[in-house]
Amino acid sequence: MSNLVFGIWDGQRIDHRDDGYEGDIPAQLAKLESYQPGERVLAVMGWDGFLVFDDQVDVIDMARAYMEMVQGESCGKCVPCRMGTRVASEILTRIADGRGTAEDLKTLRRVGELVQAGSMCELGHTGMNAVLAMMDHYGAEFDRAIAEGKRRPRGQYHTKITAPCIEACPERLDIPRYIEYIKSGRYADSLEVIREKNPLASVCGRVCVRFCEFACRRGKLDDPVSIKHLKRFVGDVEIDHAVKRLQPQVQVPPEAPKVAVIGAGPAGMTAAYHLLNKGYNVEIFEALGEPGGMAAVGIPDYRLPREILRTEWEIIQSMGAKIHYYQRLGQDFTLQDLRDRGFAATFVAIGAQGGRGMGVKGEEEKPQGYLLGVDFLRRINLNEPLPKAREVVVVGGGNVAMDCARSALRRGAQKVHLVYRRTRDAMPADKVEVHDAEEEGVEYHFLCNPTRLMIEEGRVVGVECNRQELGEPDASGRRSPVAVKGSEFVIPCDLVIPAIGQQVETACVQGEGSPTTTKYGTIQADPDTLVTNVEGLFAGGDCVSGPATLIEAMAAGLRVSNSIDQYLREGKVTLTEDERMSRVFRSIAALDAQVHSQGDMDRLGGAQRMEAPMREAQERIDDFEEVEMALTPEDALLEADRCLRCYRILLVATES
Repeated sequence: MSNLVFGIWDGQRIDHRDDGYEGDIPAQLAKLESYQPGERVLAVMGWDGFLVFDDQVDVIDMARAYMEMVQGESCGKCVPCRMGTRVASEILTRIADGRGTAEDLKTLRRVGELVQAGSMCELGHTGMNAVLAMMDHYGAEFDRAIAEGKRRPRGQYHTKITAPCIEACPERLDIPRYIEYIKSGRYADSLEVIREKNPLASVCGRVCVRFCEFACRRGKLDDPVSIKHLKRFVGDVEIDHAVKRLQPQVQVPPEAPKVAVIGAGPAGMTAAYHLLNKGYNVEIFEALGEPGGMAAVGIPDYRLPREILRTEWEIIQSMGAKIHYYQRLGQDFTLQDLRDRGFAATFVAIGAQGGRGMGVKGEEEKPQGYLLGVDFLRRINLNEPLPKAREVVVVGGGNVAMDCARSALRRGAQKVHLVYRRTRDAMPADKVEVHDAEEEGVEYHFLCNPTRLMIEEGRVVGVECNRQELGEPDASGRRSPVAVKGSEFVIPCDLVIPAIGQQVETACVQGEGSPTTTKYGTIQADPDTLVTNVEGLFAGGDCVSGPATLIEAMAAGLRVSNSIDQYLREGKVTLTEDERMSRVFRSIAALDAQVHSQGDMDRLGGAQRMEAPMREAQERIDDFEEVEMALTPEDALLEADRCLRCYRILLVATES
C-alpha cells in the first residue's frame, strides 16, 4: 500500500500527503493490499466515506462512477432518491467530463442534503455520504476540476451492492429486492429474484436457520424482518397456483458437455439447477429412491412435508435433469465409470449420512432400544419399522436432536427426555425449535452427560448420567463442562437416541482416482472453489464441511456450478467478481450492524413483526402434519413493509 493516503472514513478525516499525518488509517482498510493477485487496490469509496492510496486515482472520476452505481440501484419509489441521485450523477458526470460549473457544485450540495434527509430507505440515506464528505473536506479537488475544464482520466472500478442480510446468507440472495416485490404484490417477480440463486424457495422458507435474520438491521430497531416466512409465502403462492408457475427457459443441446452430480440432496439439486441454466447436460446419481437427500429422510414432515420438496424438485426435472435412483457410489458405479462414460466434470455431494455414538459403556453391545438419531429419522421418513417405546432419551443439543425428540412424541412416546451437557443458551439448535419442543412436552436435562447405557437381557432400560458444571474458560473463552463427582443418576427409558453429530461415509470414494480425505473423515476440497486434487472432480456440501445447514449445502451447489462452468470454459477456476467483492466487504467490517437512532424510529415506525401462525401443541403432537402455517397475503404485505432496504454500495479502484 502506498504512503499516499487521504480521505475520510466513518467521520474521521485522514490525510498523509505532503509528509503530513492527520488521522489513522482504519486497521481493516489498511489490510486491503490487493483485490486479487496482481491487481492492487488503489482506493475505496462507500457509504462511510472514501480513502485513496495511490495518486493514479482521480477522485472526481471515482465519485462519478460511485454515484452512477447509486443512481442505478435506486428503486424509484421516493422522489428525493429517484430524482436526487439522478441529478447528482449527471452533475458529477459533467464535472468529470470537464463541463462542470461553480453553480453545479452548489446544486450538488443542495441535492445531496435533500437525498440524505428525505429518502425512505437506507440506500438513499447513505448514498450521498461519501460525495458530501469529499466536498466538505476536499472541496479543492472539485474546484480544481472545474477550473481546468478537462476530461478526467477514467479508472478501473469494481462495484457491488449488498446488505447485511445478503452477506449473511450463504447464497447471498438479494433479500431486499424480493421483499420489495412482495410489497408491490408482484409475487412472480419476487420468486424470480429468489430463483436467481435458490431453486428451493418453499423448502428454505420452512427449514432455513435464518442467518439473514440475525444480521437484519431492523433487529436493532425492534425485531428482525421475518425473511424466512416471506420466502415461504412467495414460494407457496406458486405451489398453490395463485401465480402461474415460472417456466424454466432452458434448452440444453444434446452435444453440450455432460456433468455428473452424485447425490440429490440440497447441494446436488442446487448444482444441477444452475448447471442446467448454464447450458450443461446434467445427470444425477442418487442412492435413495427419491430426491432430497437428508432433507427428504432427515427432516420430519411436520417441519418439511416431502410433497413440498418433490414439487420443487419437479422444477429441476423439467429443465432436463436426468436422475438415476438407487445408484450408490462405490457399489453401483465408481468415479472412473463416470469418466469412461464421457462426463466432463463430476460433483460429489454425498452428504453426511452416518451417525455418531456417544462413546459410553454399553454402546458396543448394540442393545435393543438403541438407535442413532439419523437412523431414527430415516426410518420414520421411509416408513420403516421402529421399536415401540414409552419413555425415550435423546442425547444432543442440535436441530437433529430436536427433530428426534419431537418425532418420538408423535410416534407415541409418553415421555421424552433430552439430555445436553451444556446450558440451554449454549444449545446450537434453532431457538424456535427449542421453544416448540418444550411446548410440546419434551423435558430438558441441561448440564447432564450420559456415562453408560443400563441394559437388561439385551435391552436398554435406562441411561446413567452425571451432573456437569461449567469449568474455567478455555483458550477460546468458552467454559467447558466438568463432571460433578458423585452426581450420577439414571433416567429410565426403553429407547435411547444419540443425536450428537453426523459423519461422512467416505469408503465410497477410496481407491485410485479418488479425492484426498481429511483427518476429520471429510473430502478435501478448496473451500472457495470446491476443486479437489483430482482433475475435473469437485466436492461440496456436508461431505466437505461436515454436518452443516441446508442453506450452506445449497450455497455449495451454487458455488460449484460457477467453478465447473469456469473449468469447462477456461480450464481454470478462480473466485468470481461477486465473491471477491464480498471478501472486501467482510475484510473491512463493512456490514457490522449499527444501532438506529430515535430519529430512525420516528421515521420508520415500530410496526410489529408478523409471526406465522402455529397449530396448538396438544393438537400437533398427535400427527406429522405441518405445525407452522404460512403468512396470509395481508400479513406478508405488512411484514414486507418493515424492510429497511439497508443496501450498501462499495466501489474499489484497482490497477488496470
